[in-house]
Amino acid sequence: MKRFVCLLGLVCLSCVSAAAQGNGGTFVDLFAGYSLVHTEPGAQLSTFNANGGVASAALNFSNWFAGVVEAGGVHASRIGSADVDATAETVMAGPKIMLFHRSKFTPFGQALFGFIHTNPGYSQQLITHNTFAAAPGVGLDWNATRHLGIRLAQVDYLFTRMPATAGQVNWNNFRYSAGVVVRF
Repeated sequence: MKRFVCLLGLVCLSCVSAAAQGNGGTFVDLFAGYSLVHTEPGAQLSTFNANGGVASAALNFSNWFAGVVEAGGVHASRIGSADVDATAETVMAGPKIMLFHRSKFTPFGQALFGFIHTNPGYSQQLITHNTFAAAPGVGLDWNATRHLGIRLAQVDYLFTRMPATAGQVNWNNFRYSAGVVVRF
């Protein structure tokens, strides 16, 4: 995993001069905000919500295309009728396509892939897992100024593979995020 992160960083740094010359606008978009994840784990557990935060950096290669690296974390204190201390952190990266980048509103779509680190928090033992995660989604930014924006909504289908007694099962999650975008 360390090699993947180092390789991703090297690719982003090597594209700096090309992106700065080609997009005619901002080069990097930094986003930080609130995140709500609604989880539907299937028949074994009841649905639950987890709250937390998310941050991302988008390297704009042009006015319509960017590469995104995102990290987020959420916490749930109750699953069904059980009190828990469950956490999940995601690290993902992927492409982002933007429309009307210089207008007042910028709709976008992105597809992120990476991993999720979970701690279910319902046992006295420390049980953590690292598994695959993907988050295709869409969003809308309101551009207050050239360098400051508000992410009104980012809605993702957060797909995760979670360990189970009979192998791994797919969890279908809905994620909503909103916050502040700073552009350089």
